[in-house]
Amino acid sequence: MKLLLFFICLVATSSAAILGIDYGQQFTKAVLLAPGISFEIVLTDEGKRKDLSGISIRENDGGLERVFGSATGSLCTRFPQSCIMGLKPLLGKSVKSAETQLFLGRNFGVKLAGDDSRSDAIKVDLGLSNDSYKFAIEEVLAMNLHELKARALNDLEDNALAKPIVEDVVVSVAPFASHETKQAYLDGLKLGNFSNVLGLVDEGTAVALNYVSSKKFNKEDLTGEKEYHIIYDMGAGSTTATLFSFTPFTNGSIVLELESIGYDETFGGQLFTQSVHTIILEKFLTSFDLKDSTKLPPKVLARILEAAEKAKIVLSINSDYHVSLENLYDGKDFKTTVTKDEFEEINSDLMDHITKPIKDALKSTSPEKSIEDIKSVILNGGSMRIPFVQKHLATLLGEKRISKSVNADESCALGTTLQGLKLKTKLEKAKDIKVIEKSYHNFEIKIDDNDDDKLVFAKGCQINNSSRLNLGSHKKNMNIGLYEDGRLIKSYKFDDFLKKVNDVSCSSKDSKQIFGTFTLDHNKMFDLSNLEVECVASEEKGGFFQKLLKKEGDASEGTDEEIANNDGTIDTNATNSTQSSTSKSSKRKTKPVSINIPKPIYPHIKPMSRTTKERTFNKLAYLNSKDESRAELDQIKNNLESGCYELRAYIDDHQDELLKEMTEDEISNYSTFVRDTIEWFEFDSDGSSIDDFLNKSSEVASKKKDLDSIVEMSKVDISLAGMKKLYEDGTTIAMQVQSYMLESGTQISEIRQKYEKENFDFDKENDRIKFKLLREGGDKIMTLDKDLAKYKDHLAKVGELTSLSESQFNKIPKREVYEKYEAATAKIVEMLADIILIQESHKSRIETFNDKFDKLLERKNKKELRDKLKQEKGAEKETDKEAVEEEEENGFIEEESDSEPIESETKTKSTVNNEAESTENVHDEL
Repeated sequence: MKLLLFFICLVATSSAAILGIDYGQQFTKAVLLAPGISFEIVLTDEGKRKDLSGISIRENDGGLERVFGSATGSLCTRFPQSCIMGLKPLLGKSVKSAETQLFLGRNFGVKLAGDDSRSDAIKVDLGLSNDSYKFAIEEVLAMNLHELKARALNDLEDNALAKPIVEDVVVSVAPFASHETKQAYLDGLKLGNFSNVLGLVDEGTAVALNYVSSKKFNKEDLTGEKEYHIIYDMGAGSTTATLFSFTPFTNGSIVLELESIGYDETFGGQLFTQSVHTIILEKFLTSFDLKDSTKLPPKVLARILEAAEKAKIVLSINSDYHVSLENLYDGKDFKTTVTKDEFEEINSDLMDHITKPIKDALKSTSPEKSIEDIKSVILNGGSMRIPFVQKHLATLLGEKRISKSVNADESCALGTTLQGLKLKTKLEKAKDIKVIEKSYHNFEIKIDDNDDDKLVFAKGCQINNSSRLNLGSHKKNMNIGLYEDGRLIKSYKFDDFLKKVNDVSCSSKDSKQIFGTFTLDHNKMFDLSNLEVECVASEEKGGFFQKLLKKEGDASEGTDEEIANNDGTIDTNATNSTQSSTSKSSKRKTKPVSINIPKPIYPHIKPMSRTTKERTFNKLAYLNSKDESRAELDQIKNNLESGCYELRAYIDDHQDELLKEMTEDEISNYSTFVRDTIEWFEFDSDGSSIDDFLNKSSEVASKKKDLDSIVEMSKVDISLAGMKKLYEDGTTIAMQVQSYMLESGTQISEIRQKYEKENFDFDKENDRIKFKLLREGGDKIMTLDKDLAKYKDHLAKVGELTSLSESQFNKIPKREVYEKYEAATAKIVEMLADIILIQESHKSRIETFNDKFDKLLERKNKKELRDKLKQEKGAEKETDKEAVEEEEENGFIEEESDSEPIESETKTKSTVNNEAESTENVHDEL
């Protein structure tokens, strides 16, 4: 907990917010961290802590209507062909991949197409009339992320400590995510209008960090001994086991080290849902005597899938679930029952999938770990709530090792946000958690498609690393391929490479060597960052690849050993051993010359080009503006509808008061107006503009105001006697105000006289005080004359009524009398409130005048004293001068007789000087 508080304090030094996102296959969770907001979940509009990962996109009123997450409600069962749910497995995948078929098996009616310009990257076809509305997966992801950002901004609006800015973002990804998948996330974040992507965090890393940061360490726990734990995360679409260790040192610091992973990319909660869907679908086909489910309407399949999801949840607790779907097919209802035995039987062949990730994670460590080495297995993910999953894990692990010490729904989002803070601040304190992340893959390179590859970053090496390799000397243009576990990620073709090399001049004793710098960044993405030509003097000319290509036998093998590290790991703060081994037998003669790196060639899914991103960003901005306009119109519609029903209820509730002042026909006219407006809203408002709805709302508000006045009119005394009483009270208040103004003026006049008597500038101080009062909001006293004049005008109108006879007064419409009554009473209330403010302001003004007068008078007295002392000092000097002259004329000085007076005079002058200097110092300070 102390560590968590430290991180919270750290973010308080910046006013910008950090948004951590756990984008799951079924649900998305997000956490906001900002000054005044400590790791708070971003709620949905309905107040839920997690939101569905999906969107509904339909054509409506000539445009697109987008509904996000849980707000889709029943839209995805009514219009399944317009919904995109659970798209996470499609990120970075081809339309020909196996993930595509799994997705289509859960999203009925949705069509997927390949993007020829991006090597068959997936585009979603929702059957919209505009062909430009075939959305890339990155676009759909960006839509969800942008909506999430908007909700986070709403949370910041009421927070005075943080700026309403959400640009720093960090997202969790599956630890088995490919380069193409990670690039899809990065593109989606940019399209979602996040300007600063802090990074991508492995889900297992995030949960482990949340676990350690939330753990309370006592003094006796700080032993320096390493503990091993496993994060077992079963989500909707996949299952992972992340083996990690942490070491709590005696100084309070903790090292968190990610060791290895095991995973199953397709085994998760939705697979169980799909199994229940199969059970219900078979019973449905039998019930309706159907044989082919592929010809069923998407709506039917979607409703059965919705029932299957509910059944899976219920069967986690109960022994059976009753399915009841009204008007499901051919106008008929469908009812059936699914039992827990059926559920567990159909999933019995999946049992090995439950434990396999844990076993794989243990095998992937070096040296290999066993169950006995693991202190606990921490459960995470919503699908962990399925009882037989926990039961099967307990069989492998034992009950004692199973831990539920993290929030299975939110720990990933919390840990992701915390890692985002670490990535943003890049600070390491003594008692901080140091996270050591490792690569779970081997990263290699090949030159010119040669069969032999070179291991650059070995599995288990630390990430956020670089390595500089000697690629040898080349006589032709070169191609460099980058691989992950033998799978080509990207390649670079250097067409002008030879020209650049030939431009470099080396001495006859030197050879031109090519050096490449490769990086494995904090997102675990492998790339070529720099290529250089260098003149090298060596006992054996040529780098590893040149020797390898020339088959130089033992010498080549020796070089190979020098290039490769013992265990394939790379020191984070050092270059690859290739460079160090080369430097032992070579010496640089000239500065290396850089070679421009061309655009990479992608053998699989291509990232979005800059042009495509710009075009897509503009399209999304257009859709966002349309959504904002639609939201504004919806709000106006809601206000109109609620206003109509409120007005109708108001008429019913105040029938008796209204009848005192109105006829039944007049009241009926108001009721008719409400009925006509509601009918227009429900049946005739399609295609109406915002102004049309605003005008209707204005009419409803005006009618409501009229009725409010009539009801209030029935409650007040607006008879002739009542108006006379109002006039008398109002006149009394006006006289009191005038009397107070006169008294205030007298006080100010007395102060003026006091100032002028001492020759102080009253007008100057008066202007200063007025300006001060205006700055502090006490300007009512400056406008009192005008306000009193307006008040008297309203009072005079009441006075005109009181001068009438009873018969004349009764001829005036009550509405007109009430309006004058209302205006006068409103001014009376306003005037009384002003008087209180004016009294406080005047009191402050008088006190300020008196305080200033006292200071000026004190300053004046001190100045007079100083001047007096100066005059006395000058007179004494003149007397001394005359005495000396007289003695010189007499020709002698009686030393003995004069010594005492001189000493006395000296003492007197010294005392006077000190007093004068003291007075001057005081004056200077003033």
